[in-house]
Amino acid sequence: MKRLFLMMFALLLTSNMLSAQEQNKSRMYNRTYRADMELVWHNPRTWGFATSHGYSFGNGLYVGGGAGFTAEFADYNSDPAYILPLFADVKYNFLNKKISPFVSAKAGGYADVTSTDVQGIRTFINPAIGLDFNRVSIEVGYEYQLGCWGHRNGEHIHQFKCGVGLSF
Repeated sequence: MKRLFLMMFALLLTSNMLSAQEQNKSRMYNRTYRADMELVWHNPRTWGFATSHGYSFGNGLYVGGGAGFTAEFADYNSDPAYILPLFADVKYNFLNKKISPFVSAKAGGYADVTSTDVQGIRTFINPAIGLDFNRVSIEVGYEYQLGCWGHRNGEHIHQFKCGVGLSF
């Protein structure tokens, strides 16, 4: 009788541990469609948001594409320039846990749509590192932009970037 009770207790304990491990797993390790929304800040007068949609391959790798909207202020008293980013997005989570570090990279273009005349187009690349807390992400990175047409033609822009995101 003691053996039966001991075996049932061990089985119950093992099943409880397995379900606890399942609850502690990252959503980024599920093979499925995924969407992210992110609020971003560039130094010191650029604010915006972006959304990315793509596929999570189940091994920590996510590949997608996205778009957004950014307001860029030349100084605190000026009207902003309105920028639309279009980009490819790649992200890799290192751990299959609810809290996991990651690396990511976005690359694409910015279109200045401030007035009816197209003001300029820039290309950009943004490598970043961050931490996922279940559905919430915090990241910091570096962004390099190159003006390729319009008023910032040939201009190199280097800036620090922070973001807070939510995954669906």
